[in-house]
Amino acid sequence: MSLREWLRRPGHLLVAFLIVTLLPACVLGVLGWQLYQQDVALESRYLQDRLEHAADRVVAALDAQLGRLQDAVAVPNGLPPGDDVVRVAFGPGAVDAEPRDRLLYYPPGASSPSAPTQPFLRGEALEFGRRDADAAVAVFRQLAASRDVTIRAGALLRLARTLRNAGRQDEALAAYEQLALLGAAPVGAGPAALVARRAHSELLLALGRKHEADVETTALLADLRGGRWKLDRSTFEFHAQGLSARLEHPGANSADALALSLAVTKLWERYRGLGAGDAVSQGRESVWIDDRPVLLVWKGTAAAMNGLAAGRGCLALLWRTLSTPVEIALTLADSEGHVVLGVPPPRPGPLAVRPAADTGLPWTIKVAAVDPASESGRASTRRFLLLAGLAAVSLLVAGGGTLVWRATARELAVARLQSDFVSAVSHEFRTPLTSLRHLTELLEDGVVTNEDARREYYALLSQETRRLHRLVEALLNFARMETGRYHFRLERADPGRLALDVVEEFTRESLADGFSVETDTAERLACLIDRESLALAIWNLIENAVKYSGQCRTIRVAVERRGSLAAISVRDGGLGVSPREQKAIFEKFVRGESARASGTKGTGLGLALVQRIVTGHGGAIDVESRPGRGSTFTIVLPAIDGQGSGMRDQA
Repeated sequence: MSLREWLRRPGHLLVAFLIVTLLPACVLGVLGWQLYQQDVALESRYLQDRLEHAADRVVAALDAQLGRLQDAVAVPNGLPPGDDVVRVAFGPGAVDAEPRDRLLYYPPGASSPSAPTQPFLRGEALEFGRRDADAAVAVFRQLAASRDVTIRAGALLRLARTLRNAGRQDEALAAYEQLALLGAAPVGAGPAALVARRAHSELLLALGRKHEADVETTALLADLRGGRWKLDRSTFEFHAQGLSARLEHPGANSADALALSLAVTKLWERYRGLGAGDAVSQGRESVWIDDRPVLLVWKGTAAAMNGLAAGRGCLALLWRTLSTPVEIALTLADSEGHVVLGVPPPRPGPLAVRPAADTGLPWTIKVAAVDPASESGRASTRRFLLLAGLAAVSLLVAGGGTLVWRATARELAVARLQSDFVSAVSHEFRTPLTSLRHLTELLEDGVVTNEDARREYYALLSQETRRLHRLVEALLNFARMETGRYHFRLERADPGRLALDVVEEFTRESLADGFSVETDTAERLACLIDRESLALAIWNLIENAVKYSGQCRTIRVAVERRGSLAAISVRDGGLGVSPREQKAIFEKFVRGESARASGTKGTGLGLALVQRIVTGHGGAIDVESRPGRGSTFTIVLPAIDGQGSGMRDQA
């Protein structure tokens, strides 16, 4: 609609309202905005001061906690809370961990000593050189009685191997069981118990005793991951990978234990870097291992150094001891920018930062407001009153303008629809009336003298009269339905039979001239229907299909069962309806853009009447359409069983 039309009555009311209200509202808004900006600046400065003070308190609290933690690393049983923390003590060539089950492996050079090989040369020469298994077994049995546990362990391992290669599997299993009793004695690729139990399970598997082998392998893998033996990394991974490959569901190594093991290795490297004359070394560092933070704390000399490695769980427990206001968001980040604890601070917003280089802490401290808008919202009463006033004026302007705009638009739309309706109805009435008048004048003037022609003219008069009658009845019925005065007389009937009757009458009256109306109503159904009104609805749908079919001259009417429903569909291949209009076309006086563009005449009440009739039957009407590809209108009604009820009225 053009601007000139909007400025005419009643659009001038909107313009007058906007002029009267917008001018003072704009002046008030400018002044209020300036005061608001000043108050926001003061509040922002106050909030920044609070954040700086909170950051200083957090730095002091963390420094005190880490200091106490550093002093306690040498105290036995002085572990901080948490399942992912371990305390280590380093000495020349040795590492002790508390608790041991939290480490999967130990630093290189700190694991168990290597096993001797010299005492076994004679037996190995008999086994591999001379291929004399019995003689080698005798030598190894003699060595297995040695008082030296390392020699006894090496002899039992070689004895079991020789017996296994000689086919004496039961004796080999017994030898492995004796070897497992020697515990941590060094032998081959690890402690005696680990090597013996692995070889024992492998032999069980080779003997076809898979269930026993899987049970022993599962238990051995659990002991390995529980830190039962002091192994270096390569030995641990060798056994862990080999055992896991033999199980269908081996599980995974503990991520916390892996991170702690790597962290202890880093502490060992620091210890190895100390010289004999160095003073006491102490420090704290945050490292990022396998996508998780680990805190390292150490204190000691080259003679002995104690350290502590703590994961995210332990840090979270320490974090909870910090007393910070609930409205403050605290973030700890390491030197590489990883967020150790907390969440990244919101951007943009006030922020207090304490770099690690300035505080001596292993993290950069960032303190921000949890909700800067909420903090700002706690400003003075003056700001609240100012915002309330601005909001009230804005609501008044917006609400008043919206109401006037909607009322004006509604009035203009109704006026336009009513004008279109009057024009359409006038045209619909003019066509049959013109035909009636013309035929009547011909008969009255005696122009038609032939009896057959006269009967044809009477038939045309009857047809146009029925057409005019249907139009008047449709308008009256729509008015009754709109006011709730129409009563549906529902009775049990077959909607397919009714549809066939409507198509037959429609075709007989030559309204489908040039069109092919196909029907598919093979299935017998039963519904409670008002025959007169439902026939009118089907008639309107077929008539619309004829009007809007365009070049396509085929219309299909089908009745089918859909579960407990009966569906009456009318399909054409004509102009179609755009998706955004598929709801609006069922409103009174509304016609689609394609109908207006093609110049097709209509009242805009047909589909509205159909919808009200279908709703009165307790059903629904759907439309499936694509512009240029036709439309399918479907009436869906509840079906009834063979015991269907009789006639009843429904308002």
